[in-house]
Amino acid sequence: MNTTISYLRRLSIVALIAMPILAASCGSKKNAIDNNKGVDVTTGATKTGNTGTAPATKKIDNTAALAKVVANQPSEKALVASIDFNLKTGKKDITVSGKLSMKKDEVVRIQLTPLGLMEAGRLEFTKDSVLIMDRIHKQFLKSSYDKVSFLKNNGIDFYALQALFWNQLFVPGEKAMNKSLLNKYDVQGKDITLQQGKMNYLWKTDDGAERILSALATYNSTNHGKSKLGWDYDDFKTFGGKPFPAKHAITISTEAKTLNVNITLKSMKADSDWETTTKVSGKFKPVNLEDVIAKILNIQ
Repeated sequence: MNTTISYLRRLSIVALIAMPILAASCGSKKNAIDNNKGVDVTTGATKTGNTGTAPATKKIDNTAALAKVVANQPSEKALVASIDFNLKTGKKDITVSGKLSMKKDEVVRIQLTPLGLMEAGRLEFTKDSVLIMDRIHKQFLKSSYDKVSFLKNNGIDFYALQALFWNQLFVPGEKAMNKSLLNKYDVQGKDITLQQGKMNYLWKTDDGAERILSALATYNSTNHGKSKLGWDYDDFKTFGGKPFPAKHAITISTEAKTLNVNITLKSMKADSDWETTTKVSGKFKPVNLEDVIAKILNIQ
């Protein structure tokens, strides 16, 4: 028990290491892609002024496939599940139990509870802020996205992160998917691609184009090389009448380090009867976010 507890401070914050790489999954509206697909999603007809050269039949198939992916996503607005949270980095391989709670457009929250006895760490993403709590040492850090340099510089966006957890497509800088945004993607067989500046995105679907099986975001930095975020989905269960992955395998890699996080969901429920925002007790001491990230990056 003491050995398990000793890992919890790291586990309560280690998911934050994914955030620099999540820059490859996010962007801003000012960098929106200028594309020439020009297809009416409803009718499949080519819009006036379209300068694209690809055959119209190909574009109709693309939008039809994308619409099928979007239509097959759960309509539930909330999800709560017990989880097994596994972290692998360097020689470390640690697993603790916990809980995942999500409300669309509001929050993604991970709570870590070793042996199911007590909550030791909490990671919470809301539209406006990131909160990390270390309940064992009564420490916390909370910051808006734009006040943390690596988040601001790389365009970290809550809605893209949310889409990855919900097994959904997204367009950087957009809060929600709609029919007009489907024209921004390219589809080749089972592959859905999107490019925006130095960021490249690839989603792979199954044969029927009904489920997203994986997402890969690659960010090519002139100064720091290539960073990748891979998000694989498996063990689909019925949730809200639609297939939803019970296993999320996340791989974050830079030129210097690779981190693997595996989250297994159990007993998924569409429960929305819980507080969206965490209130931090005055007994908790604030710590500096940049210092915490530096420590995480030095984990061997």
